[in-house]
This record gives sequence, C-alpha cells and structure tokens, in this order.
Amino acid sequence: MKTINKLLAPIKKKTMNALVANYKWLEKQVRANNVTYNNISNNYETNIDTKSEIAAISSYKREVAINEILKSKEYDFDNMLVIKNPHRIAPLSALALFVTDMSCKVQYTIAGKRGSDDYTVCDEIMTKYHRVPLLGLYENSVNIIIVRLLDENDSIIASKKLRIIIRGLDKPVHNAVKLSNSTQPLSKDFIFVSGGYHGGVYAFDKKGNIRFALNKIPQYCGVYLFKDGRFLFPEKHMRRPAWGNANTVVMHEMDMMGRVYRTYYDKKGLHHWAIEKEPGGNILALSSSTDDTFMENEIVEIDRFTGEAVREINMNKLLPEKYITRNDWAHINSIEYIAKDDSVIISMRNVHTIAKISLEKGELVWILTNPKFYKETNVEDKVLKPEGDIKWFFQQHAIQIVHDEKNKDGRLHIMLFDNHTANRRPVKWFDKEKKSNIMFFTIDEKNMTVTQDKYIPVPLSVTRSNEEYDTKTGKVFAMCANLKPPIDGYNGKIYEIDYNTGEITNEFSSELDYFSAHSIEFNINDMAKPLDFSKDMVVGELYAPVKAEGNAEDFTKLLDFDDIENNDDKPQICMYGELLQIRALDHTLEKIYLYNENGTYIQDFTDSEQTIEVFGTQHYYMSMPLMAIAHGNYKLAIKHNGKLYDTHKYINIF
Repeated sequence: MKTINKLLAPIKKKTMNALVANYKWLEKQVRANNVTYNNISNNYETNIDTKSEIAAISSYKREVAINEILKSKEYDFDNMLVIKNPHRIAPLSALALFVTDMSCKVQYTIAGKRGSDDYTVCDEIMTKYHRVPLLGLYENSVNIIIVRLLDENDSIIASKKLRIIIRGLDKPVHNAVKLSNSTQPLSKDFIFVSGGYHGGVYAFDKKGNIRFALNKIPQYCGVYLFKDGRFLFPEKHMRRPAWGNANTVVMHEMDMMGRVYRTYYDKKGLHHWAIEKEPGGNILALSSSTDDTFMENEIVEIDRFTGEAVREINMNKLLPEKYITRNDWAHINSIEYIAKDDSVIISMRNVHTIAKISLEKGELVWILTNPKFYKETNVEDKVLKPEGDIKWFFQQHAIQIVHDEKNKDGRLHIMLFDNHTANRRPVKWFDKEKKSNIMFFTIDEKNMTVTQDKYIPVPLSVTRSNEEYDTKTGKVFAMCANLKPPIDGYNGKIYEIDYNTGEITNEFSSELDYFSAHSIEFNINDMAKPLDFSKDMVVGELYAPVKAEGNAEDFTKLLDFDDIENNDDKPQICMYGELLQIRALDHTLEKIYLYNENGTYIQDFTDSEQTIEVFGTQHYYMSMPLMAIAHGNYKLAIKHNGKLYDTHKYINIF
C-alpha cells in the first residue's frame, strides 16, 4: 500500500487537533440519526436489486446530520471536525465543522504547491456555528491549511494549522490540463472546464494544477454554471427517446461541494445550455419540441422552485419553413437573457444565425447573420443591416453579452465563438478558412444595424467552444474545445489573449476535448449556509404512465427476460427513488408495463423514431415515474425490440 493510502485508511483520525473523517463516516451519522425524507408520494417494496437514492434527498439527509453535529457542540476550534468530500462527488473538497463562544468569521489559506501561490478565502458569515467549505485542495497531496477566526473588523482572534491528505484523482480529470506557455500571471484564479465526449468536470489554477473536480460525468454538454457559483448537473444516462439526440430529463442544482439543492424532472429534457434569468431566479434552458419530429429547437423557462415549465418558444414557428428541412435544422446551442425587455439572444448553429426573441410576446426581434441567408423570406426585414466590413461567422457557439460601460450608450455589445465550419448548412459565401474566431459586434437596435468591432483568429475548433471577455483586465479567453486537427496531440486549448494587442499571455493544453470553460471563484459564503428545507427538493415532472383497464397485452404469453442474450444491449432494471428505470439501447425499449388484476400502467416510448445513426448507438435509462400509480402489487413486463418479456420483478406500492 502506498504511503499516502496508509494515511488515508482510517475513516476518522485525529491530526493537528482536528478529527478528519470522510463521507463514509458521515453516512454512518445519517443512519445513526435515522434521518428520513418524508415528502414523497408513495412507498414501495420490490425485488429489483439495484436501488439508488435521489441526489437531492441524499443531500437533505447529510445536511440534517451536519446540523445535528453542530447542535451537539462536540467540536470547537481547537478540536474541529473535518469531513473530506462530504457529498461523495467532489473529492478535492472538505467541510470543517465547529462552534465558537462568540460570533466570528472564518478565513483560511491553503499553502501553495507545484508552483501555485497560496490561496486565501474568507467565509464572511458572522456566526457561532461554523460549517466552512474548504475548496481548492490539491490532489495526491498533504494539504497544509491555516484557519483563522476573524472579528467584525477582520482582526485575527485565533489561528491553527490543518493537514488534509487527498488521494490522486482518477481519469479523466487526473492531470487533465497543463500550462504550455505563459508570459504573465493568469488574470483569473480558476478556470472551470466541463463536458465533451471524453472529458470530465474540473477546475485548474494559474499554473494548471487541478483544484476542483467531480468524480461523476454529466451529459456531454457538461454542467451549466449559474451566477451564484452553483451549477445545473444533467444526468448523463437519464433520458427520454427523441427524434435524434435523447435529451436529459433529470438534473440537479448543485454547488462546488457537490451538495444538491434541488433535483429537477423535466418532461422534454434539456440540452446544450442553461442560465439563470437573475441570481436565484428562474432557469432559461434549451429543449426540444415533442409534438413533431424536430430536436434542439425550443427555448424553455423553468420555475426555479417548482420545476414547472412556465414559458416555451418553438423556433419552428418563428423562422422560415425554407430552412426547416430536417430534425436538427436549428441546433440552438446557447442563450443570453436581457432583463430590461424580457428577451433572450440565442445562437442557432445549423442556420448560422444569432437571433433576439421577446419572451413576453414570443416574437422575433432581430436576426444577425449574412443578409443573403434570409433574402426573399418572410423575416428579411428582421435581419440587421451591416455597417462597414464584416467577416461572417459559421456554425457559431456561445453568444454572450459584453457587460461594460458601453452598453449604457443604448446599443448592445455582444460576442460569440465563430467555429467557422459549414458542413451542417453549406452556403456559397463560406470562405473555407481553417481558423476559428472570437467575434465582437455592436448592435444598434433602434436603427436595426450591426457593426463588427473586432475579431480575433484562433486555431480551428470545429464544434462546441466558447469565449469570455473581461473589460476591466482587457483579457479575452478563447476556449477551443474541439481542435481539428489536434495541436501537438492536444484536442483542447484555452488561450488568454490581450484584447488590444492580440498577444497570447497564457496557453493551457488538454489531451481531451471538452464542451465549455469559464473563469470562476468559489462562492464560499453561499456554500457555508445550511440548506433551506422550506422548499421542495424534488420538483418538476416526467411524462406519467397511462392506465389501461384490464390487461393491455396478453401477459399469459410472455417471453422469459432471462433468455435475452446477456450483453450490453440487454435491458437493465433499477430503481432511482420513485422512478422505475430501465437501461437499454436507444429506441429498443418500446413500453414498460406494471400490471395486476385491476389494470395496467403503460409507459410508452414509441412516439419517436431514430433518424440519425450516431444517436442510435447510445445506451441510457428510461423512466416510469411511480408517483401517480395507485397502491397495489404489480408485476413488471417490458416490450423490447417488438417482443414482450416477463422480467420476474414486482413492485408493491403503498
């Protein structure tokens, strides 16, 4: 056993006047306190072997246990409790718990390693009951941390040293990135990376050291960062069949500790991008219509606390039929919100189009693209008129508003990542340049004109990718997520570029591709607050099963589930909270049946077909929610590849 693993072997041990535990110890406290979550629709018993708890409910139970630990006053500053990775998903995190005699703040400094500077952050909450999130730890290291108590004037009351040992990370986040070139210190503390077909979720510092990571992989678009430092985590394998790519239907609002505030169910599912309208406000996300044969063509507003879809806009109704020629005709891939007129700006990759949409009216306001594209269509008058020369974008991503003083001049300043490829929608004016670009535009909405302020060429990144611009530092970040061809064996790059000179001041390289990257700060103050138990933690809804009187099929002539060839395509049955889930190859699971003498509940997945070959190779879990099913004992059957099977499983709902 390696030395560092020997040190980590105990679940709980004392080091430097602190008791260091891990999530297994915390789970024992949950069981010892018999913590339960009572806001569920039904209870059930079943012979289905594989069961897991809804993420939000697991967080609730841990939070109750943490509250009880603090109430006990067992741990003080001299003998604090430190729980490593308390929520099991963020291995470079820890939580320090202790009480003090007087209200104070807590500041800590993590000693720098591997060329990185010390990192200091403060929990500004004045309290006697301290739950201090420790973020920014190093993998495969003995982390030295100085913890200080501060009074209201930020004077030091007391300090102590902690030692926290962290194992090395597993792939794909272990050594995920390296600093390839630097001419000056990076202007941001941390860069957060997620998504891609092969990458994970992690954050690195100015020297390329990994300082945050998740040990769970989200859907390939990655997680969706919110303004308050939280993010929406879309479950990679919990989806619903669709006309094309199956959207994720189960998501979690999570912080950097891995603590879940809410689990969301969404009937249609989400893809590509989601944002907050404002901090703590409703969620604006991208979805797909389900009453036709199209995908990735809708905007949806989701109530933050109920999960209800309160507004939906289908782009099929706003753009010319001329371009609605296939399932993935629009491919909306990013969204920005403008509060002053309750509108959004979206990027539609497969029509080379940026568009502003009024949410209130559900109307198209303007279009930014080469005017040739919409010539002699019913939206030609909505196309912004170019002033001066413009280098046009193709199959772009990551539309964003530039937030600076210029936006007070009554004009709108935006930027985007021009991937500069046209394979999805060939057009005659594509120049075939093998370069991507970060592009900046000024839009005069009153006069319906557009000027190009600047474009910065970067290596060709054919899909995904995004950009950032900090007007205070004058630095642009080019997040080249999918380089074609790779550069020196690297599929991803992140460049920090001086806006005025074009000089590359920092360059980071990743062997794996990703979806997007963003600068972040750890919101310690938000994570130090206890969960709010006054609101539901599991919200939204999925498509419910339909009840049929009697037996909907001849269940006396079922085939034996055990006779299905035992390979990766064989359906797998499990329970996720109140969801009955079956993993299968895309569009091979047609129906799920729960039946007894009183009737049959049917979950039907035959309302779509797979028309895009690559998406037909995916395996994922399809769900039957049990919340609205009447109490009773049910047998489980499925229709798979046109054949009915007896699974030999039952569910007793009570």
